Amino acid sequence: MKSPEPKSTIGAAAARLRTIVRSAEDGALLGSEEALTAMLGVSRITVRQVSRLLEREGLLRVRRGINGGYFAARPDMHSIATTVSTYLEMVDANVGDTFVIASVLWVEVVRKAAATKSKEAKALAKKFREKVNLLKPGVPFADVLRIEQESRTAIFALIQSRYIELIFHINTAFAQRRFTSRSETKDGTAEHREFVLAWRNAKLMELDAIADGDEELGMMAARHIRNLWHRRLWDQNDG
Repeated sequence: MKSPEPKSTIGAAAARLRTIVRSAEDGALLGSEEALTAMLGVSRITVRQVSRLLEREGLLRVRRGINGGYFAARPDMHSIATTVSTYLEMVDANVGDTFVIASVLWVEVVRKAAATKSKEAKALAKKFREKVNLLKPGVPFADVLRIEQESRTAIFALIQSRYIELIFHINTAFAQRRFTSRSETKDGTAEHREFVLAWRNAKLMELDAIADGDEELGMMAARHIRNLWHRRLWDQNDG
């Protein structure tokens, strides 16, 4: 029986395969198991070990049978956030910590957006001011959340910081698993209408700051918005 490859061999083969995947387009066929064995200069067993590793990383798809083979893949933000959120649930992570981290990140995101002082920032603010102004105090929580998420996506696209976006998304995805559906039970109450009005005012301030290039105002508005979300999603579920 052939002895297993040392860990250093597996690590080196995995590094080479990552380089190959990154240079290929998403979904591109890299080859059969035989082709990868020759390409990496390792045994079939090592190719299988390395392929399992890259599959877990979201960089490889393995298709069996006719027309099968090894295909390049790209991990997306949603799949990463889902995986990490599952892990955080398994280790019983403190949900309050996720709010703190997300809030700190969002303040920086809005500051960076305001700092662009660009025509794109002005256009973004104009677009979402119109959306926010259309929301009445009695709209369902889901509608407010949808506009908030759409604006976040647009602001992240403006600042082009995929790392901050990923970490923010992981934290908010984990928190929303726990609390979003329960927040909808307050729809139609006086407390909900107060939340919508407060959120609208803060959101408009945030958008104005981005349009005007006012970093300090943007940071202040961002903190206020995060405090509103904290009270709505966290405080009502505390204990």
